Order: sequence, then C-alpha cells, then structure tokens
Amino acid sequence: MKNKIFFVFFCLSFLCFSQIIYKYNEKSFVNYSFQIQGNISFSYPGTQEKKSKFYSKGVLKIEPVSTENEFYNLKITPIKTMVKVEENVFEDLTNSETGISSFISSCMVKMKKNGEIIQVEDTTGGILSLQQILKILPSFPDNITYGKTWEQKIPGFTIPGIPMCDIKFIYLYEKKNFIKLVGSQVIKEIKKEKDTKIIFNGKNISNGIFNFNEEEGLINNFNGNFSIELYIKFEIPSSPDVKNRKTETIPMKLNLNLDIQISKI
Repeated sequence: MKNKIFFVFFCLSFLCFSQIIYKYNEKSFVNYSFQIQGNISFSYPGTQEKKSKFYSKGVLKIEPVSTENEFYNLKITPIKTMVKVEENVFEDLTNSETGISSFISSCMVKMKKNGEIIQVEDTTGGILSLQQILKILPSFPDNITYGKTWEQKIPGFTIPGIPMCDIKFIYLYEKKNFIKLVGSQVIKEIKKEKDTKIIFNGKNISNGIFNFNEEEGLINNFNGNFSIELYIKFEIPSSPDVKNRKTETIPMKLNLNLDIQISKI
C-alpha cells in the first residue's frame, strides 16, 4: 500500500501545474545584448537573385515604468547599436555611452505578466521596429507542465519595402527554465492592400531555445535561427481606362535566414 502511495506522489511530481510569469522591478532596469546576422535574398522572374548580408548588434535597455494590475509598462531603448548591410554601415554607436539608435525604434510596451504583448508604440522614428520582434517572446499559458506546447503568431512581420504574411511559432516547455521554439509552418495566406491581392506560399523552418530563469522571472538568453522561404505573388488589376481589363501578376521569391543571439548582461 505504501509503495502505491509513493508511486502516485512520484507521478504527480511530474504532472504538477505552475504559472510562469515575468518579474520586472520598477526600481531597476535590465539590459540585453543582441546580435543578428545572416542573409536576406529576393528575386523576380528573369532577374538574378539579389542576396544581402545583414549584421546588427547592440543593447536593449528595458526600463519598467509602472505596474498596473496584471500588466507591466516597459520602456525599451536600443543603445550601442551597429547596423550593417554588406559593407555599408548604416549606424555605429558601439563606442557611444549616450547615443540612442535612430535606425531601430525605441518603444513603449504594455505586457501581461505572463509575457503576452498587448500594445507596442514606437516613440522614435526608425527603419526597423521592435513591434513584431517582441511578440516572439514566450507568452506562458496558465497551468503549464513539462511537455506543454502552445502557438503564437506574429502579425505582418516587417521587412522594409516588402509586405509579409503572419508567421506562426510553436513553443514547447521542455523542462524547468527551457522553452523550445519551432517554426514548423506551411505558409498559405492571402492579403489585400487596396486593389492589390498578395498571395503567400512557403514555409517557416525556424528554431531556437529560450533559457528563462523562473525564479528571477527573466529571460537569461535566447539562441535561434529564423529561416523563412516565401513565394509571393502580387495580383494587380489593370487601370479602369483599359478595355478588356486583365489582372497583372508579379511573382517574387524571398528567403530569410538569420541567426539571433540575445543575452542578459
């Protein structure tokens, strides 16, 4: 009988539920170093593929401004940044102690304590926005257990000058402090921008690992690869003045392959 009771409690220890939350303190800020490097390529029929090497690094300063009920209000400022495409350096503040990036937008973020991003508002201008990138952070479901999986979606991931579809990621709570990200997604989506229909087909084969300190309630680091292959077709109607109006189709191929490292410092 005692052996049976011990076995039951042993099994329950692996099935116990918990709630994981982020823990930001208004009296202190958190800095994260980041590095992104890889290739972005695109091509149109009859043209040679254009591939660009992308490199960026810097520090994201996260300042908790206030806490209200189940929400944090966070100010995020990119500092000590470098942005380079091929050999062209667009910004280099790596040796500046006071400079704030003008290429990557600063923002205010409203976040639930479980990590769900409610609102992101850019507070400075910039070519690259953190709005969609921040939604990659794990948003923990209630009553999480080892082996639990859930899905998160990034709406309209922004690449300057190129429209993008929604990107979905699967998260797996592997074990204490470790969350695996998998982008096992077949992409089939249609969007409409005014009179233009945009058809997306492709695949998302991204992957990565979050190390989340559950006692501190903060991400220690993230290492991952974002790999997305897309075939995009633009269907544009002819001018109303043209007789026998036909829809013009413009296809495009886009490949995104970026290695990303983020670490608390």
